[in-house]
Amino acid sequence: MAGEYIEVSVVATGEIEEGLADFLFSEGSLGLVTEDLPGKPARILIRGSFSRSVPVGPLLERLRRYQESLAALGFSGAEGAVEVREIPLEDWGRKWKEGFKPLPVGRRLLIVPPWEEGPFPQERLVIWIDPAMTFGTGHHATTRMCLEAAEAFLAGWREPPGPLVLDVGTGTGILAIAAAALGASRVLAIDTDAEACEAAQSNLRRHSVSSRVEVRCGGMEVVEAGSRFDLILANLDTRTLCPLFAALAQALAPRGRLVATGIPVEDENQVITAVQASRLHILDRQAQDAWLCLAMAGPHKPAKSTPSPS
Repeated sequence: MAGEYIEVSVVATGEIEEGLADFLFSEGSLGLVTEDLPGKPARILIRGSFSRSVPVGPLLERLRRYQESLAALGFSGAEGAVEVREIPLEDWGRKWKEGFKPLPVGRRLLIVPPWEEGPFPQERLVIWIDPAMTFGTGHHATTRMCLEAAEAFLAGWREPPGPLVLDVGTGTGILAIAAAALGASRVLAIDTDAEACEAAQSNLRRHSVSSRVEVRCGGMEVVEAGSRFDLILANLDTRTLCPLFAALAQALAPRGRLVATGIPVEDENQVITAVQASRLHILDRQAQDAWLCLAMAGPHKPAKSTPSPS
């Protein structure tokens, strides 16, 4: 029925709450609401809202397998009950907003939905994000790790006017906007999903850095041949990411950094094989909630100055 969303709810314990929340976000959840359940032992109900276009059967099967993997690792309450129901649009909007609160990330960033009025800590850079139907609010471990890695890289940049950044699979635009706010001179944000590009453009208009960020709809083919970037951010799933490593390595400036995440821990060997085949070198490995974030450098290239995206 038009005007309805799908709600998937799962019972969890505190030790697996974050992992299950990350899983639901990675599957395309538009927002989460959590509540404590009465009784002992302590349990939590996690409710994730999904567009009706999401195939529920395969989603539930992947959720079941994820619960089984948590149980195999010895986590208690990993096989909590799962329920599915349809919810009206107006109820979804109210519940989803209740679950999306300002989120501090790293040392300087604060991710804020547009309906929050503040006040906000003055030492934080406010990144206004309305996810609409698109992935990227900072609540997922992969987005958080990518933001933290970008912040660390940009904090160490000493050459004016600032690095050139490529955001591959921009989603809501959160990484591109944050990179510009943290000091990037120019950011090119690309995504193959037209809906994501529209969401990124909408979020970009909320920020004073909009003149330094360009959104293009498409894959690496929309990046000019010969372009080189000081920082490339790629928050993508393993299947999308691995075939892109060669192109990303080619687009990396000689002293540039590639930050790739969206990688489940169980895919690490597959990803490392693709990284090595592209002559990239892993500099750092971070893991949160069974997700990986890899920071990489490319092979030394005699490339000249990096052109700015136009």
